[in-house]
Amino acid sequence: ESREIRALQKDSERLKQDAERLSTVLLEAQTKEAKHRSMSQRLLREQSIAKELLDKMRKETIAEHELGKQRMEDLEMQISDLTANLRMMSQFAKNEELSQAQIFGTIGGGGDDRGGSGKQRGKKNRRGRKKG
Repeated sequence: ESREIRALQKDSERLKQDAERLSTVLLEAQTKEAKHRSMSQRLLREQSIAKELLDKMRKETIAEHELGKQRMEDLEMQISDLTANLRMMSQFAKNEELSQAQIFGTIGGGGDDRGGSGKQRGKKNRRGRKKG
């Protein structure tokens, strides 16, 4: 019996040591898990921030691109207008009669020759002269 008691005591002691060892291993594993969980949450926050920044940069880039397109269209229109003006000025300089007609038409008096009331501008003005 005493042999059995000693064997049981040894087994009990061994099981206590195993339990303590396993307890330490479990504690270490839980510590690692907590560190990994913390790291994971930090990385998720960083990823979220990076995604927000990327979205913001995309929106800004699209807005800048649209603004650039609008500016380019405006500049192309200005170039077109200036080119047309240069052609007209060149044509007026070559053709003295046309140049004089333009000066007369722009400087001319109070609209008595048109037969209309008040000063008209643009196409109506030119159409009015063609008719009358």
